[in-house]
Amino acid sequence: KGKDVMQEILPELLKSEKFNPKNIDSIPWLEEQILTTGMMPSPYHKYYYMSDDMLKKQLKDYEGHKTRAEFVKEVEEKLFQLYKDPNLNEKPKELEKRGGAYYSDAACELINSIYNNKKSLMVVNIQNNGTIEALPADAVIETTAMITSQGAVPLKGTKLPAASEAEVVLLKAFEELTIKAAIEGDYGTALHALTINPLVKSGTVARQALDMVLEQNKNYLKRWN
Repeated sequence: KGKDVMQEILPELLKSEKFNPKNIDSIPWLEEQILTTGMMPSPYHKYYYMSDDMLKKQLKDYEGHKTRAEFVKEVEEKLFQLYKDPNLNEKPKELEKRGGAYYSDAACELINSIYNNKKSLMVVNIQNNGTIEALPADAVIETTAMITSQGAVPLKGTKLPAASEAEVVLLKAFEELTIKAAIEGDYGTALHALTINPLVKSGTVARQALDMVLEQNKNYLKRWN
């Protein structure tokens, strides 16, 4: 009804873990930081705002048993075995450990809204085309859009605060450099991409990480020397 309730919602959001997906560690936010931003964070922001805490938790998990990727791989192997049973008529419990809950519901709603021109509001990936002014028109963004029979129509939001806009622009620049490096097979561009990513330590560590990735995947990277 035209009333901004964000400052009322944020404290409650920070206290509750029900908004946190199972595939992201439930490490508490720094309340002062989030309240100051005045915006509702995605759980994935923890990787950027709580980097050290997230890394410590992941290293502890690794020492205790396995990486998240190894865990997910095991879950998927179990799921594929279950899906071989033609009499399976309920959602396997293992699916809850995989992440991506309710994606099936979202997919059905998307199809329904396109076919019936329902104009449902859904979060989708779409070309920017001016939705976020600081990004190029052809950049792909994830945002709320009205789903119609003619396609998705993004909702125009307010301008992002300067700090948040800077984060978005930096990460999109990382993505663009990564794509450029992949297409051209250019080592320097790949190293530059890693250097500007907030989650990567720059300098020698970034170069060592890049060299390891290239070595492990050399059979798939024919254009790279």
